[in-house]
Amino acid sequence: MKFTMLHRQNRQNGMALILAIGFLAILSILGAIVLRVATQDMSDSAVTMPNQRAIYAADRSIEYAMNRDIIMNLAIYNSINLVSDYVREADGTFVPGNITHKAVIDASGPGSLLSGTVTDVGPSVLPPHLAAIHGSEFGANVYHVNVKTTSIGASKPVHIDASIVRLFKLDDDQIFRTSGGG
Repeated sequence: MKFTMLHRQNRQNGMALILAIGFLAILSILGAIVLRVATQDMSDSAVTMPNQRAIYAADRSIEYAMNRDIIMNLAIYNSINLVSDYVREADGTFVPGNITHKAVIDASGPGSLLSGTVTDVGPSVLPPHLAAIHGSEFGANVYHVNVKTTSIGASKPVHIDASIVRLFKLDDDQIFRTSGGG
């Protein structure tokens, strides 16, 4: 009888080994899936990151194009080349060091400006959807910004062509008087 009991115990030990190997196989498959997803995400981000940097550079360029000094200088020059023109103060004098707008934009983050212009289209009436909100006491000054940027590793340059509307109160002689006669 002791022999039969020993034989039954050995059969149960073999079952535990089979279950352990089964769980190990399942965990190995799950680990391989997680590893594949993680490496795929990393390779996807390596492809999209340079393109995002180019988009961020374009966004920085447009934001920079609407700074006060550039808007004030548009009244004098009507158009500013963001690549080759030198940075000027609001009164039109050059910033010491003869720094180009491109140098300022490129130094503020990843990505590089390839071309860019800012043009003062001039004052106009408010677009209908804005006039419905603000009424007839406001006017608008329209600026056209055209930028092209890239980044190391980007698949193609990013080109943004935007019109920016700045509102001003019609009875206020001080606001935007120097930015196109608005």
